[in-house]
Parts: sequence; C-alpha cells; structure tokens
Amino acid sequence: MRVMIFKRSVQTVACGALLVVLAGCPKHENFPTALEVVAAPAPSTFEVIANGINTSGLYEYDLTWSISDATNVDRYRLYLVGAGLAPELVHETTDQETAALALPIALPFNAEGLQFGLSTVSTGAVESAIKPATIPPIP
Repeated sequence: MRVMIFKRSVQTVACGALLVVLAGCPKHENFPTALEVVAAPAPSTFEVIANGINTSGLYEYDLTWSISDATNVDRYRLYLVGAGLAPELVHETTDQETAALALPIALPFNAEGLQFGLSTVSTGAVESAIKPATIPPIP
C-alpha cells in the first residue's frame, strides 16, 4: 500500500513538472529567439605550390590563399579532402598563420595528387564552405 502511494506521489510530481515545462517559465519570456550570425566568406583562392625536396629529404609545399573580406575571419582550417568519407581536419591556423595567408608544410612523402581544402571560421564560430586545391607534381 505504501509503495502504491509513493508511486502515485512521484507520478503526480512528474506530471506537475511536465506541465510547468510545457507552460514555460515566465522569467525567460524575453529570451532572444533570433541570434545574430557572424559569417566570414570562403577563401577566394587557394593553391598549393610544390617547392621540391629539401636537404632533409622532405617534400616542401607552400599553401597560399586570399580572401575577399577578412573582417570577420578568426582562423582558417585545412582539411585533407577525398581520402575518406568526409574531409579530415589536418590543421587549424594560429593567430600568426591566420594573418599571413600562407602556410609552408614539409611532408615525408610525395603528396602529388592529394587534395587539400581550406575553410574560414568566423568570429561567431561559423565555418565557410571548403575551397579545394590539388597538390601539383614536384618540379
């Protein structure tokens, strides 16, 4: 009998709480329903330049890009594209790299034909579309 009364009390409290949730809380009546989205444009150009093999035997490449309006750009993201089901994040730029609009890389293998993609991330944490570029042959 006591278990039955306890079950009914718990059910009654749960139903009351559900009604309060469905009715809404009056403190949050003026909660903003539309947030301002700060977006940055995708990179205008993105290219990979093959520089050759350095003295350590590494293959050197320069990644360079431009953007039409960098006002809201917080950072750039570099992806390896086409190696799997989805693009794989390889690198996220630091403050110095973001300002430079270029990123030198050295790989232990010839990456000819691999495809990288670059996107922007705005100050509002919105990511742009990925701009792809294919790695050219070593000169």
